[in-house]
Amino acid sequence: MQRNGFYVAASPKWGIVLPNNSENGAARTRIGFAAGLFGILTNFAAFLIKITVGLISGSVTVAADAVNSLTDAGSSILTMIGFRLAAKPADSDHPFGHARYEQITALIISLVMFAVGVLFAKSSVEKIITPEELSIDIFTYSALAAAIFLKAVQAAVNFYFSKKIDSQTLAAAALDSRNDVLITSSVLLSVIVMGVSGINIDGWAGLAVSLFIIWSSAVMIKKAVSPMLGMKPPESLVNAISDIVKSRPEVRGFHDLQIHNYGFGANFASLHAEVDPKSDIVAIHKVIDGIEQEVKTKLGVLLTIHMDPVGAGGEDEDEKDKD
Repeated sequence: MQRNGFYVAASPKWGIVLPNNSENGAARTRIGFAAGLFGILTNFAAFLIKITVGLISGSVTVAADAVNSLTDAGSSILTMIGFRLAAKPADSDHPFGHARYEQITALIISLVMFAVGVLFAKSSVEKIITPEELSIDIFTYSALAAAIFLKAVQAAVNFYFSKKIDSQTLAAAALDSRNDVLITSSVLLSVIVMGVSGINIDGWAGLAVSLFIIWSSAVMIKKAVSPMLGMKPPESLVNAISDIVKSRPEVRGFHDLQIHNYGFGANFASLHAEVDPKSDIVAIHKVIDGIEQEVKTKLGVLLTIHMDPVGAGGEDEDEKDKD
């Protein structure tokens, strides 16, 4: 992307971690771990409720939904593992850190969602072709309503924390929980319609919801993959770096700004700062160090600056030497 004469190249979802990076990172890991643990408990509780209803009512859709909730418990375990791995510090093999584990976790959860949608669609089609009688009583209504409430709370918690720490993994988990609310609601609707009219719409309702799940999970897969392929940085980050660099009178201008992100808070940048070739190199070096430190402190970006001697007419002295 060209902007004011310099180039910006970038990659994923951008998380700017300001001062106390280690504290913020630890807090982020704790929130992710807590959300994962909450997911395990609530998903297992939802599984117990749904499998009981499925066995009593004879509904294949409810039973499939119960298995889905058990799968979600596994996704919650993945969430916890993902946050733990993403919090690992940089090492010799991974000098830019391990923050992209979180994006990988989001991709896995999204793929699981897609697979569940396909399986749910298959079972729904089978129910349309060969409808089965459902055993309906007040327990069925109450249990399904309780499961919906449980998953709605889970979705709200995950959505809240995904916004709070800007987490793609928790956003995927929240979407998965919302899909569960839709699935179980469709089952409850089927049961109500069956009880009131005697018409069995179990398969049709399940098919409609499964198609929606397939579509929404495909969207999440795209969101998880796109950052790892490379995305442009937010304009606000580009402008913030530009403002800090331009605030130094010793810097005549800059070009070739490149910004890369390797996961939440793992932002790296480089640029060429244009300076007077006749200036005191020691003094200019101190100015450059000051810019790098300010960008790191205020924006959480590790910036590397190359001093580029440029004449009064804007002519690059390095390029002149090559000629």
